[in-house]
Amino acid sequence: MSKKERILSWILLVLCAAPILAAVAGVQFLPDQIPVHYNDVGEIERWGSKYEELILGVAFSLSGWILWLVSRFSGVFADTETERVQAQANAHIVRIAGIAVQLFLTVLEVVMLIGAAREAATAAVVSSVPLYKIIGIGCGLLFLVLGNIMPKAKPNPIMGVRLPWLEGHPEAWRKSQRAGGIAFAAAGAICLVLSLLLQGFVLFWVIMICALGAAAVSCIVSLRFSRE
Repeated sequence: MSKKERILSWILLVLCAAPILAAVAGVQFLPDQIPVHYNDVGEIERWGSKYEELILGVAFSLSGWILWLVSRFSGVFADTETERVQAQANAHIVRIAGIAVQLFLTVLEVVMLIGAAREAATAAVVSSVPLYKIIGIGCGLLFLVLGNIMPKAKPNPIMGVRLPWLEGHPEAWRKSQRAGGIAFAAAGAICLVLSLLLQGFVLFWVIMICALGAAAVSCIVSLRFSRE
């Protein structure tokens, strides 16, 4: 592993721990009861123990650990030099994606802790932070990152546009990753703009439509490339 890759790996490791550390630190300053569930218009539906934030922190951190393990051991089963080179390239992509995901989840954890503290202090009945807007902006940025790194993915069984008809067709794979990257970058830009303009639960559907639309375009285009 090169020096650059070791640095990226350590950054990802630190960010893996960031959400749970933020949760552990945050609960020290929260009252015993905080809002833990909201409806689609941001109204508080349930209050619960502040320690429920720790569960969310663990879940957010776990996602990072999974990505780190994938990047760390992606080349374990490589049998040839070509497979090892491909594994190294894909490990780099997984690290970049993992760093982006963990940055987003850490920010989200901190925002939720701040929101819970404000709502508990004022006995609020609605959320004090535009959570869907923050999630929409975060997902838009993640789609942009994904769109940028997908074209760099080498054939692998884990990430990218991975469909049966691309097996054994390296040129179709390359073209499909490039097309998929463009689709997800466009979806990210749309999601980002609409998240700045809109608010509320409608942003959940914006995120879902953008993600599913980009995935559908990637599948259709990859089928065309495989037939060519």
